[in-house]
Amino acid sequence: MNMLRQISSFSLISMLFIGSIAVTQNFDDIEIKVYPVAGQIYYIEGSGGNIGLFVGDDGVFLIDDQFAPLTDKIVAAIRNLSDQPIRFLVNTHLHPDHTGGNENFGKMGALIFGHDNIRRQMEIRSYTQEPPLVTYSQDLSFHINGETVHVFKPPDSHTNGDSYIFFRTSNVIHVGDVYRTTSYPYIDMNNGGSFLGTIKATELLADVADANTKIIPGHGTISNVEEVQVVLDMLLVIRDRVKAALEQGKSLEEVQAMGLTQEYDQRWESGGRIGGSAALIEAAYIDMNLQILGL
Repeated sequence: MNMLRQISSFSLISMLFIGSIAVTQNFDDIEIKVYPVAGQIYYIEGSGGNIGLFVGDDGVFLIDDQFAPLTDKIVAAIRNLSDQPIRFLVNTHLHPDHTGGNENFGKMGALIFGHDNIRRQMEIRSYTQEPPLVTYSQDLSFHINGETVHVFKPPDSHTNGDSYIFFRTSNVIHVGDVYRTTSYPYIDMNNGGSFLGTIKATELLADVADANTKIIPGHGTISNVEEVQVVLDMLLVIRDRVKAALEQGKSLEEVQAMGLTQEYDQRWESGGRIGGSAALIEAAYIDMNLQILGL
């Protein structure tokens, strides 16, 4: 019963924290910046998750769209690179800083895609953002601008509706918030996220990528497989430490006070709930307890 109360508390805090992001932002001074990745692939930085942008004669392909008040600025940035229609938009997951512009882009004619669980969780959690119009259970491919773009679901990790978007010819992967370069991974257990699944999803990313792959994280700057391996090694160490503490009968509060991430905090600690070490330890503790209980 204590474990269920901890899970409920974790879920409520996560939902309130993420839901508050959109209503506390002032978007007037946000500058939209576009960075080249490879060929005609770019990523857009503004407020919220990194947007993937792919332009060409067949049209514009987008990955995520940040918050609704930024749509005009985002479109203006796109128009500096292409006057082609915005045809397709893929949501990497449901969070408002990745889906907030869905309604606006849909009205412009973009067809919006996302995993089945994005629509499902948006309905369950009463999200106000427009859900994707087309959903998939595992994967799908786009053939656009001379590129094969493979969209596929990793193991439940940041949420249970995450997607990787792999530009096979250009060797670029946009991974949404499963992987970020700015902080510890954030596990949204309220929306089906999993610490152990994050390890599996990071292992998958390290396996799919090669030494030349450019990785667009959900937050942060362009990364590579070597940096992904560093994160994976860190997650494996934390997993083993939390497991050892559980075997000693430690409570969550005791585990969080043990300093299990101390040597990583200078690099990864966000100082807040999202991307913080306390939330990561909490997710690991709950996830492994559930595993022990067979839930």
